[in-house]
Amino acid sequence: MWAVMDIGTNSCRLLLADCEEKTQRIQVFEKALIITRIGEGMNTANRFISSVAMERTIQALKKFSNIIGSYHIENVRIVATQAVREALNKKELVNKISIMFGWQLEIIQGKYEAELSYLGATYELKSSVPPLIIDIGGGSTEFIYKGKKQDVYVMSLPFGALRILENPINDEEMIELLTKGLGDVSKFRDAPLVAVGGTVTTVAAVKLELVNYDANKVQGLKINIKEIMNIFKALSSIKPNKRLEIPGITEGREDIIISGMQILINIMKYLKRNELIISDYDLLQGLIYETLER
Repeated sequence: MWAVMDIGTNSCRLLLADCEEKTQRIQVFEKALIITRIGEGMNTANRFISSVAMERTIQALKKFSNIIGSYHIENVRIVATQAVREALNKKELVNKISIMFGWQLEIIQGKYEAELSYLGATYELKSSVPPLIIDIGGGSTEFIYKGKKQDVYVMSLPFGALRILENPINDEEMIELLTKGLGDVSKFRDAPLVAVGGTVTTVAAVKLELVNYDANKVQGLKINIKEIMNIFKALSSIKPNKRLEIPGITEGREDIIISGMQILINIMKYLKRNELIISDYDLLQGLIYETLER
């Protein structure tokens, strides 16, 4: 059985799962997510993880360690993404995790993060046309596309939902960043758009009015830009604490969901897309599949 963890800019996540030998399908035993915001307050002028944010992360990992301890785990992988890879004091976190839990933290680069998200999102995705995967995180947004001729396009842009929440920009500025970062998008003009990450799964949960999140209902859900914009307008019109009264909005998402949706809407506009497919599978499942393929 596997225990895989992701220390993201906004949250820490745990997946306990096994992989069936014949079908190579993942059987999920337990999932957990804790909002830790390790990237809180970080920007180009401040590249240090605060002691408070680091402690929140360690406390979350303690809870994960207790969960893991109740299972017979054969493989453990733990990775960190944008905020930690930018941090000048990342070694402090690496050392704490090693000493306290005996885990080796892998600080992965944006390209590798995108590849893992692609692998996780597409492994069970039935599509005759190679998709374009977008992964909106807390500190970065990844894009990856693998064409029929196995030409690979990977781009990691250094803005995500938490980064935009703390350092707001308008839609014109965001489109400018997308233009500079992505450039010519004709190469994946006909590719289905598949999105992963907390922003889009939250949007799916709101659309489906899920009081309790159900990954099976979210996986493969199609949603159009009009529906997304209607949800965005409805959420933007009320205060963050009131958003928690809406089915699908969980604690810790009530403020960050707006900036995440701003990124999502502008990506769809820039790519001239009216619809996307939401995948509950992402980097965590990708970690398992990638190790199995080694």
